[in-house]
Amino acid sequence: MAKKAMMQRVTVVDLNDNSTQTVFEADGGRKRKRVSEWMRPTERFLRRGIKAQERCWTEALDRHDKSRTKKRDRWLTDGFNNSLRAIDKGCRVWGRW
Repeated sequence: MAKKAMMQRVTVVDLNDNSTQTVFEADGGRKRKRVSEWMRPTERFLRRGIKAQERCWTEALDRHDKSRTKKRDRWLTDGFNNSLRAIDKGCRVWGRW
């Protein structure tokens, strides 16, 4: 199967008001993900889990930093609630189908 170039834009340039030059910029389009058909559901499942973990850990770190700036040793008392909220955010990403 031959690749078809998709036209992205056409620009017309006037040179010295006598002639015009047309420039075509072609884009090959998006590259296809190279995953075999029988592994696609597994790959999607793992990718979603990794994104959920990333969201959970970044949220936990943000909440920890925010608690640290509030008061001395406040991060220790807020730790449990912060972790629950971070896990909740991660589960929201995981549950999005």
